[in-house]
Amino acid sequence: MNIKKNLIILLAVLITAFSLLLSFGGKRLYDAINEIDTLKSELSDIEIRIEEEDRELKSYNILINNSNTLLSTVYYGTAELIEGGPDGTFTAFSMFYKDDFYLVTAGHCIEYNDLKYTNFKFKSNDSGTYIYPRLLDYNNDYKNNNDYAIFHSHLVRKGLLVYEEDKEPKYVLGNTEKRINFFKRFDTAAGGESGSPILNSKCRLVGVVIKNNDNYTPIEVVTDAIDKLIETTMEPEKSL
Repeated sequence: MNIKKNLIILLAVLITAFSLLLSFGGKRLYDAINEIDTLKSELSDIEIRIEEEDRELKSYNILINNSNTLLSTVYYGTAELIEGGPDGTFTAFSMFYKDDFYLVTAGHCIEYNDLKYTNFKFKSNDSGTYIYPRLLDYNNDYKNNNDYAIFHSHLVRKGLLVYEEDKEPKYVLGNTEKRINFFKRFDTAAGGESGSPILNSKCRLVGVVIKNNDNYTPIEVVTDAIDKLIETTMEPEKSL
């Protein structure tokens, strides 16, 4: 009888010990699984950051490797006030669209409030010679980001390409004459940089600087205006 009682007590002790062992081991296993999940999440975040940095590095490489060509498409422009007064100065850029080249700047560089300019002349960053292009069209509704001016000259023989897919603004190019910027991030554009081109990460054209914040004229506003010029038989002379 005592043996049976002792066996029961021993069995109870073993069961209790086994239960405690399972409980302790289960907690450790649960903690280990949580730790593994946390590590997986951290590794995933690291991989995402690495991919983002890799894309950023590739975009910088595109920018650096094509810096001379890109800067040569940016122009310094001046114009005279019709009513008389100090000349206006601004940035412009050349773009290639539908088998022709155009000079583009901000529309408020043509007319702003009661001030209107004339006798426009431009010189590119890689040239000291001015050209006198013909003004085709402009709109100075900068409040609604519909602010652009389109010029044409047969002397413009290279230009920026319009974006194909990526419309996200990344960089702003400036003219060397005003020394405001050469290359800078889009979100750091400041006053005085109106008319500068805005590029995406692949250095394709996405817009025109018109304000000292993150608003701008999308480049499709400009290309739509060119399409209308062509449709209404106001097509400019072709480059020679």
